[in-house]
Amino acid sequence: MDTSTMIKNGHHHNHHQVNTAKRRRRIRVWCDGCYDMVHYGHSNQLRQAKAMGDYLIVGVHTDSEISKHKGPPVFTQEERYKMVRAIKWVDEVVQGAPYVTTLETLDKYNCDFCVHGDDITLTVDGKDTYEEVKKSGRYRECKRTQGVSTTDLVGRMLLMTKAHHSNIVSITRFSLYELRSEYKAKLLLSAVLGHFRLSGVDLVCHGKTEIYPDKDGSDPYAEPRRKGILRTVDSGNSLTTDAIVQRIIKNRLLFEARNQKKEAKEIAVIQAMKRQEEEKTKERAQAVL
Repeated sequence: MDTSTMIKNGHHHNHHQVNTAKRRRRIRVWCDGCYDMVHYGHSNQLRQAKAMGDYLIVGVHTDSEISKHKGPPVFTQEERYKMVRAIKWVDEVVQGAPYVTTLETLDKYNCDFCVHGDDITLTVDGKDTYEEVKKSGRYRECKRTQGVSTTDLVGRMLLMTKAHHSNIVSITRFSLYELRSEYKAKLLLSAVLGHFRLSGVDLVCHGKTEIYPDKDGSDPYAEPRRKGILRTVDSGNSLTTDAIVQRIIKNRLLFEARNQKKEAKEIAVIQAMKRQEEEKTKERAQAVL
């Protein structure tokens, strides 16, 4: 075979591959929300959203916007920006994103569509915050994680005292696997130390907060201490679960009102949707007759 033909064919093949790569444009996805008291439901939503595209941009609302439409957030906007940045599926965070999602916002950040869970999100006036993007066909839904929400967590804390918030903490501990990590060694959280053997574990890490004994008075870190693999990690942040509980207790009435307002709006929308469905059913039945 002629050498020039081989080279020509080879270049032609590579050129075709380059063109194909150029035609394959990255899909940019938009999500937005309060992301208050970030939990595994938030992380699961962002995981599903990222799977729908290539680059995930997450808009986080300000304290004033959330207070206007829902009631006061537990975490400050700066804290919430940091928490969302820590979730591994997030490529970019937009601070101070508008509460109502518009085509203008999607276009500004070159996003193909936005993604939200299959639950209800309303403005202070009771309007769907995603109405505009839904009508334009630039809206996608992911499955909401059942059994956990910020409203639910706040409600639990309102019912509990400072000394009895262990089952609240368990929810957040088991979502930590979703955070970014540079460590290659296997790490084990204190929440599961009593349930797993330490064979094959290189390090066991704990923050700088006080270590409380188990119910039987024993040290939950006795085994890693004995093996010499317990390390203290400084998060660089003084925020603790106790501090969060105290924030909620301090603003108890405001948070109770926030929860009640949200529940009332959601019930009103569900009832309206039910009435619409009943009317459509009647119309279809009359049309058949």
